[in-house]
Amino acid sequence: MHTDTDTLHFLDDECDASVSAGLVWRLMIIDDEPDVHRATTFALAGVKILGRPLQFLHAYSAAEATQQLRTEQDVAVVLLDVVMEREDAGLALVKTIRQDLRLTELRIILRTGQPGYAPEIETIHDFDINDYKTKSELTRTKLYAAVTAAVRAYEQICKLDQLAFYDRLCNLPNRNKFIDLSDERLASGQYPSDVIGILDIDDFSEINDALGHQQGDRLLQAVAERLKLELGPDVVLARLGGDTFGLMGSNTAVDPMTVLGMFRSPFKVNEDSMVVTATMGLTQFLGIGIAGRDALKDANIALKLAKKSRRGSFVMFSAEMGADIRERVRLLQALRHAVESERLFVVYQPQVNLINGQLLGVEALIRWRNEDGTFVSPDRFIPLSEASGMIVAIGDWVLRVACHELVRLQALGLPNLRMSVNVSQIQFRHPAFLEKLRSAVIDTGINPKCLELEITESVAMEDPDFMLETLHKVRKMEISVAIDDFGTGYSSLSHLRQLPIDRLKIDRAFVSELKNAVPGGHIASMVIELGRKLNLAVIAEGIEEESQAQTLLSMGCHEGQGYLYAKPMASQQLVEWIENRTQAV
Repeated sequence: MHTDTDTLHFLDDECDASVSAGLVWRLMIIDDEPDVHRATTFALAGVKILGRPLQFLHAYSAAEATQQLRTEQDVAVVLLDVVMEREDAGLALVKTIRQDLRLTELRIILRTGQPGYAPEIETIHDFDINDYKTKSELTRTKLYAAVTAAVRAYEQICKLDQLAFYDRLCNLPNRNKFIDLSDERLASGQYPSDVIGILDIDDFSEINDALGHQQGDRLLQAVAERLKLELGPDVVLARLGGDTFGLMGSNTAVDPMTVLGMFRSPFKVNEDSMVVTATMGLTQFLGIGIAGRDALKDANIALKLAKKSRRGSFVMFSAEMGADIRERVRLLQALRHAVESERLFVVYQPQVNLINGQLLGVEALIRWRNEDGTFVSPDRFIPLSEASGMIVAIGDWVLRVACHELVRLQALGLPNLRMSVNVSQIQFRHPAFLEKLRSAVIDTGINPKCLELEITESVAMEDPDFMLETLHKVRKMEISVAIDDFGTGYSSLSHLRQLPIDRLKIDRAFVSELKNAVPGGHIASMVIELGRKLNLAVIAEGIEEESQAQTLLSMGCHEGQGYLYAKPMASQQLVEWIENRTQAV
């Protein structure tokens, strides 16, 4: 039973309980009856909830409330009348608040003096409201209880929202929130000149390793503060994760030259002045219907290209980039299907003695034939298989197929025939590589001295300690090693002479230039001379003309391969080629 003082009275004099400063809970009263506004503010005057007073906002129609809610920030609770300018004005406003204005945290208490217009059960079921009261039952105590419960729920939702959508280190929206905000801007169609940018701090992992994660975190905070200060409120700034920040705004506000220019002066981190650079990838809003997540992907594609070209620079996404990525995805899917349907196969190119044409060995090369009979160039699918990690399984398969083929070829009366197999960087560095190599040799029963692994010059030169250790283990198995494409990299001669290798392979680019007497010819001569001084055999690839072969011979190169002798052939074609040469002799 409630006393008279508990009854919600409608007074003539309005009690103004608004608070102009400090932390408050903002409560909006939406009702077409002024008496309701006065009674509500009087009943809740001086009330504090969780230590904060209430601040009242007033709207006398659904239209007026909509206009206010578009601009007012941090409204915690709405006390909403059902029947105003229309019988369903309040219910329609609920949908506007939730769907159009996207105010999901705001708590809505529906009040009605005419329950028949909005039956309680149906209304609670059909509309996203948080409480439903008739005006006759709302005593002062019950009004206080309802508002308090709504404020507490609002606070909990805000805390959860903060945890889910904001980065605590830099006090910025996180990736999820950034995507939501970009979706809103894209859907509105009001920002055709907007761009989304991803900014990545260069070499941040090295900073963490050298100075510690605590110093790295402070640097991120310093970067965030400078970006917030200089970009201003017109740019949406977020921390996407790690050392990357998201930026969204007009193309003039998010000008990459201006943003990157913010990194010219050092960042003050404790007592240190730290100089860092950043790289950006950007994409422009292209129209309604584009998802924020897709726009962020496009910006990330541009960022990766920028980091590949030159750090401290930027790249703007283009349709051509998107088409290239889609083609790569399509090709990767097709490659997986090709592996499953056994559309990959191995061909073999003979390696001969340039003096007498004697067959010395063959190089195993992988090929991909589509269902329609067309071929996919190795230059396209090999890098893709390396990037996806598929090269490990593919490389292991090629190695085994080549070893089995070597057994077959040697049975033709070629006991000393050499089989050369290319090994990619990813495959070579795989923890199980040596064991799989040993297993392939044992299972096929080949003489390991007849197997040669080809690694590129760039692979041979990286991580010297690892390469030296691994190559020694390969050589301990009596397997020989050749450096492929030699001359295209920048080898350290002091490092090269330490490596346990057997052969240098002159890149075809330098062989093709021999006939023109241009600097490429000199490089071929230098490689041959280097091989002689290091006591290494030298083989040239890509020989297409007799004159090239003779020039190489005159330089001291005695082994080669190329179309002059034979194209890469399938196993049966190779056998026929060998038999024909034997008969000719």
